[in-house]
Amino acid sequence: MALKILGAVVGHLPVSGLNIIGRGLGNIAYWLDLRHRRIVCQNITFVYPDWSPRQRCRLAKRVFQHFGIVFLEILQTPFLPRTKLVRRVRIEGQEILARAMAHPRGCLLYSAHLGNWELGLLGLSALLNRPVMTVAKPIKWKLAHNWLTVLRSRFGNQVFFKEGAMPWMIRALREGHTLGVLIDQGVRRKEAVKVTFFGKETLATPAVALLALRCRMPVVPIFCMRETHGTYRLKVLPPLTFKRSDSLRHDIQAYTQMLMDTLENAINDYPEQWFWFHRRWKRTYPEIYPEYQVIRRRKRKKKGLDL
Repeated sequence: MALKILGAVVGHLPVSGLNIIGRGLGNIAYWLDLRHRRIVCQNITFVYPDWSPRQRCRLAKRVFQHFGIVFLEILQTPFLPRTKLVRRVRIEGQEILARAMAHPRGCLLYSAHLGNWELGLLGLSALLNRPVMTVAKPIKWKLAHNWLTVLRSRFGNQVFFKEGAMPWMIRALREGHTLGVLIDQGVRRKEAVKVTFFGKETLATPAVALLALRCRMPVVPIFCMRETHGTYRLKVLPPLTFKRSDSLRHDIQAYTQMLMDTLENAINDYPEQWFWFHRRWKRTYPEIYPEYQVIRRRKRKKKGLDL
């Protein structure tokens, strides 16, 4: 109910109003949300060690301001008819996308939590009048989970949830559908391959590389970046080409590294628009999150594993 009321309030705000109020919310969150501010600053310091403290602080504030705007945009999106939504998004590289979507085995898109990925997904479907299948991680707060699932399902889109999604993803591609996957967040070791991301070793999902190799299809990078006047640009890059070897294990790791390199380049172009709020390197560099180590030790002790 609270989300619906808040959405109704922002439903008719113009883009300029969203920008002003969103930046204000982001500034408030920056000073009050100490936990996430700490994580953002830890990540920025780790990724950009040569930056001055002033540069890092400035980026952290801009990150909060950007996601203050994104929060309001997501609340407003259910109230936007198709005609208004398509005016918020434009596609750069539509000819590349058209060729990829003409592939007989479907179209495999991959992206990151950059800009406003939720608006980008819906804008893509609205512009092309074609549904996009997506893979998402369930949200623990059931109310938000249900609300966001309904939002993502507009215009005929379908959401697969992460656990056990691979067979559905393969089926969707073989039936000629368009599938979009976000691959920038961390995964558990048993589900991951080792890659380098921002010059640091980390873990990444091999799902996109495995799909591309198994279904023998191109993978198209696409990113939704916010522009200065408040609209979004869906930038479509040429499909990644990969030469297979005799080792599937090697190919999956090498292909995944190519995907992560492309993500890194896009994030470096718009660092204030990336989702820095999660502990991306906690499994390979846990020492940069000391408070996480304290929480982890408490959990292990509670389970009787740290005696």
